[in-house]
Amino acid sequence: MDKGIRNIVFDVGMVLIDFCWREHCMNLGFDDEVIEAFDVNMISSKYWDMMDEGTIREEDAFSEFLRAMPEYDKQLRQFWSQPEKFVQEYAYAAPMITELKQKGYRVYLLSNYPLEMYKLHWPGFAFYSLVDGYVVSAVEKIKKPDKAIYRLLCQRYALNPEECLFIDDRQVNVDAAVQMGMRGILFQGYEDLSAHLGLEIS
Repeated sequence: MDKGIRNIVFDVGMVLIDFCWREHCMNLGFDDEVIEAFDVNMISSKYWDMMDEGTIREEDAFSEFLRAMPEYDKQLRQFWSQPEKFVQEYAYAAPMITELKQKGYRVYLLSNYPLEMYKLHWPGFAFYSLVDGYVVSAVEKIKKPDKAIYRLLCQRYALNPEECLFIDDRQVNVDAAVQMGMRGILFQGYEDLSAHLGLEIS
């Protein structure tokens, strides 16, 4: 890795944790038709984006999801009754961050994440207590790839963008980081990332 890098900035969803909402649906016994309806009318909807931005409350977003697919009232309520099962931490996440810290890097999180889910999920992640700082979109009401959220991270923790390596699973977010002066890596799996970072594969 470039010797000028001092700070590693991670996205959270699909990099450090699995957004395993489909698996949650399958565990509840939902069929493909229900899962597809959830994808179109909830996960990929503007209201989920608004939860990420912190511009709509979770309960109001739920009302919109219910309005879009009233035929799945029962399934929606079942799904949302266990929000702790929406995500699962990847086994490599905490060991990877621990190794980076041991190598002398400072580690930060920059995540698009709904407010109530952030409050529920993050304290349970093993990597959460290891990082040096974080910025969550719904808290700040700005989300990637808005350059303002990258700028906020750097200002809050006095980071030089040129000393930061940003890792995200979405190219548009990586591109925005690069435009802000950071180095960027598109996350394509743990083994690929480990090779970039010069880490031992656990």
